[in-house]
Amino acid sequence: MPVQKIVIGRDKADLKDFGLQGTAFIGKHVVGEGDEAHLTNAVQLDVSRPHIVLVCGKRGTGKSYSGGIVAEEIALLPTEVRNNLSVLLFDTMGIYWSMKHANTKEAGALRDWGLVPKGLPIRLLVPKGYVAAYQEAGVEVDGVLSLPVADLTALDWILTFGFSPIDDFGIVIERVIKKVQSRVPRYGIEDIIYEIQADKTTDPRTKDALVNRFLAAIEWGIFEKAGTPVTGLFRPGGITVIDVSHFLSVSEGWSVKSMLVGMLTRKIFQERLMARKAEEFEVMTGERKKTIPMVWVMIDEAHEFLPSHGKTAASEPLLTLVRQGREPGISLLLITQRPNKLHEAALSQADIVVAHRLTSRADLEALRGIMQTYLFEDIQEYINSLPRVKGAAIVLDDNSERIYPIQVRPRLTWHAGGSPSALKKKGIFDE
Repeated sequence: MPVQKIVIGRDKADLKDFGLQGTAFIGKHVVGEGDEAHLTNAVQLDVSRPHIVLVCGKRGTGKSYSGGIVAEEIALLPTEVRNNLSVLLFDTMGIYWSMKHANTKEAGALRDWGLVPKGLPIRLLVPKGYVAAYQEAGVEVDGVLSLPVADLTALDWILTFGFSPIDDFGIVIERVIKKVQSRVPRYGIEDIIYEIQADKTTDPRTKDALVNRFLAAIEWGIFEKAGTPVTGLFRPGGITVIDVSHFLSVSEGWSVKSMLVGMLTRKIFQERLMARKAEEFEVMTGERKKTIPMVWVMIDEAHEFLPSHGKTAASEPLLTLVRQGREPGISLLLITQRPNKLHEAALSQADIVVAHRLTSRADLEALRGIMQTYLFEDIQEYINSLPRVKGAAIVLDDNSERIYPIQVRPRLTWHAGGSPSALKKKGIFDE
């Protein structure tokens, strides 16, 4: 008798038409509690349709690990499915570059699951100013990421620098950007600085402060007149990791990351809108046009980019993906250790939630509000009943209105996250 599999996020029509095709093996169902708990049916996640997925859990419970599993599974789908998808992973902590390497440190656990360690040909992009640092650390970089300055709005700069659109600094930036746009179609930061210095209506102290900010932006090593074409970020069936972890070392670190995420997600939405029209044209006429594949955008530390209070340069573009991204074929996977700090729209629109252990009352309350109509027990009881092992989680599926306790499978690729130890075993840091 075949083993029954649990499919998350897939409706009955797709189950009938496609079965398990286009689903990702993310773990196994946990039955029982405590010492009586054991693993049963495989749990498959639908990745062929657009979804808003929330992966949350306190530090060290495996949330970033779980995000990597979904990326792995998409890259391992059969070619005819995989080539219609692409993964863009924003790495805020510098832990996903290691996906190129096989997970030999968990070879035994993988064997128990009937799996073998495997590295994947991810594409690692690093801001131009930090390439040398990666190379010195022995990390192979596949490409340089740079942003075209002309694609940034005045509001992007204002929010990144921590100003307000209605204070003196914000007003000057708005005026200067309009001037430079009318003067130079494709411009650099130097052109903005020139326009600030030439502005006769601004007092010298405000000018000096703004010039210093834009000079600092040059040092971030990410802005150029041309920049990286957004269409070059997507390889059919491939994973592109954008490592922005080095921006922690600059004073506006999270603001710079938000600017980058905001600009790229805005462009992704625009590109997929056009691609969707081309796909509909193909269905109607049979004439195929080249487009970018459907996209899975994965963001770690998501509450920093889309906070519950306040606004970042990424807020509006990400809210557009949350509210409208499914229509053009964009999935959003948000990873956070603080779901209560995440924007309420992201919480309410999530149709799949993978919740590892949480202990904060505020975070538990945030989850309670997501799918409360079919919670037969308190969500804390579901979480407390999980085995006390890393990778245990509950999955809330809005499609079936069901909750499943699961154990995520071991990663095939090396996971560079987790806490290091001063004690070494066989030359490998023990997580």
